[in-house]
Amino acid sequence: MKKISVVFLLTFVTFIFGLKVKFVSGEEYPPFIWIDETGKPAGITVQILQLLEKKLGISFDIELLPFSQALEKLQTGQADMINFIFKTPEREKVFLFSEPVMNVESRVYFRKSLNIKSFSDLTPYLVGVVESDANEKLLRQRNSSITFKYYANSEELILAAKSGNIDVFVMEDLPAQYYLIKEEIFHEFSTLNPISIQQIYFAFPIDRHDIAQLINKGLSEISRQEMQKIIGPFAKPTHLIPVWFWYLLIIGTAVFVIIFMTVLLLNRYLARIVAKRTEELNRKNQELVAANEELDALNQELRASFQEMEAMNEELTNTNKELEEKTKQALAFQDAFLKLLDIASKMTYESIQEKDFLFELLKVFKEYANEIDLIGVALRSSEKGKTLFVICRDKDELISQRVDETMDFQDQHLAETIKKSVSQICKEPIQENDCQLQLIQSPNTIHGVLFYNTGSLSVSKDNLQRLANFIATFLSLRSYIREQGIFHRRLLVVMTKALEYYDYYTKGHSENVANYAAKFAEWLKLDREIIRRLYWAGLVHDVGKIFVNQQILNKNGYLSTEEYEYVKIHPVKSYELLTEAGLENIAHIVRHHHERFDGKGYPDGLVAEQIPFESRILCLADSFDAMTTARPYKRAMSIQEAVEEIKRCSGSQFDPKLSEEFISMILSQNISHS
Repeated sequence: MKKISVVFLLTFVTFIFGLKVKFVSGEEYPPFIWIDETGKPAGITVQILQLLEKKLGISFDIELLPFSQALEKLQTGQADMINFIFKTPEREKVFLFSEPVMNVESRVYFRKSLNIKSFSDLTPYLVGVVESDANEKLLRQRNSSITFKYYANSEELILAAKSGNIDVFVMEDLPAQYYLIKEEIFHEFSTLNPISIQQIYFAFPIDRHDIAQLINKGLSEISRQEMQKIIGPFAKPTHLIPVWFWYLLIIGTAVFVIIFMTVLLLNRYLARIVAKRTEELNRKNQELVAANEELDALNQELRASFQEMEAMNEELTNTNKELEEKTKQALAFQDAFLKLLDIASKMTYESIQEKDFLFELLKVFKEYANEIDLIGVALRSSEKGKTLFVICRDKDELISQRVDETMDFQDQHLAETIKKSVSQICKEPIQENDCQLQLIQSPNTIHGVLFYNTGSLSVSKDNLQRLANFIATFLSLRSYIREQGIFHRRLLVVMTKALEYYDYYTKGHSENVANYAAKFAEWLKLDREIIRRLYWAGLVHDVGKIFVNQQILNKNGYLSTEEYEYVKIHPVKSYELLTEAGLENIAHIVRHHHERFDGKGYPDGLVAEQIPFESRILCLADSFDAMTTARPYKRAMSIQEAVEEIKRCSGSQFDPKLSEEFISMILSQNISHS
């Protein structure tokens, strides 16, 4: 009873608020999961997750990474669920497992031309197998005299079979069929009975009984037909036409052409004979009379057919007109849809003004439904006691005004209140019974109403409801983005201030590095989100120094080797602090800002392109400010001296391409150290 209550409660919360499950998997595991040409996850697992999303009302955040890292994330609670794995007694001690999802068979595949009927017949052949595959041991139990040839992975093994290097191999059924179909050699191979049948499961952290129960509930609702529909395309070829069939088809076509030409020539010859016979028959009066009667009857049939054709032509003309009208509507809808997609892409821009976004949205909808004379929204205003109106009457006419009135958007007389306010704003009366409302609301918030004139409206109310929902989504996103932005800014500023109290040198340095990194990102014309990340990363890149002894940080002179090694822990500590604060997007930038292009940096000794692109930018900004800042044990370099030092270290400490761009920015913008 308690288990049922937990599942019911979790299902109810999922339905009301939505649940996002962090899903991890080993990378490149076809046909279960892999990254397709568009850069998105694809495969059997992805389709099962999409089906679970529909049945449970949840969403999955999929991350592909090496299998060992995926298991570690699940065990440490950084992930909620992992892709298909086998159940072992050791794993049952640290993970929860779902009900079995499917059986996985392992089989021996052999070329159909071979005389193989049992496992004992495999002795004369070289059998391909993936290195460290447990199937090798299972097959040796069936025939200990088999000779194996080893391959690095499944795809390499199948390519060897395709090229004829091997004629027999052992592999799990689904991957084998996937690669055989992909390489178009599925029809060339047959199989023996399975050497093993194992079950695979989803797994969860040991303390996530709620997620495990919810997923088991979703799996129980997936029918065998639904599962077969997902697996089928990966297990059977969509077409299976052997090469000999194409040769047979070509030969048959050639024979048909020859026969056709022969018949055509024969037909012409016979036509000449018929013509001669017709001349002889025409000489006969009785046959001429009969032929004339037949021609009259044929003429009447032709006239009737002609009348039918005229009627069909008229019908086709009318149909063509209807199609032209439908085409115009489809083109208008397509144009509006593309514009809405463009507008939707701007929904998360923090800088976009609400009234501008709403006006663009209303303008596109009015162009699509041009019989609407007026359309607008009335929303709760951020100013107390006021209501914001945004009205679209013309593609170039935006009316935006706040009225001194707090409206109850659930009032039954709201339409009259809206008409009165719109008439005052537009300075002309709205016709009686010519105003319809559509509530703009999120699950927990009523934002306002969408209003429009009715007239001879051909647009469905469903589309108008979708427009209202679209506006509500935008307003909810704006509210969320503002709250998150304020939280992150405050958190990062607090970290920076705390470090300034601890390390005298950091005061001013962090802000300088942040400004240099942001300016350089703008110089490189990077995306606004990257510029923003680099600024915040620069501001907190040294926050890990609070773990370094204050006497070492503020030492009046050069550090000893032992002291310098102690200071080198600060990038890792910065990374750990920022990760714990939920700022993973800037934590990885900060961790690697002391790596060197030649691999001699710290903490991880990354080389060249292994170093994150944004970390290489931050390294240049940090080093430039350090060079141009005076310390008790050194003088500050001039701008020109710092430029020469960057040139000298290009390719060793710094990325050579980025160094060249950074120097160009410094010299062209005449930057001086603040």
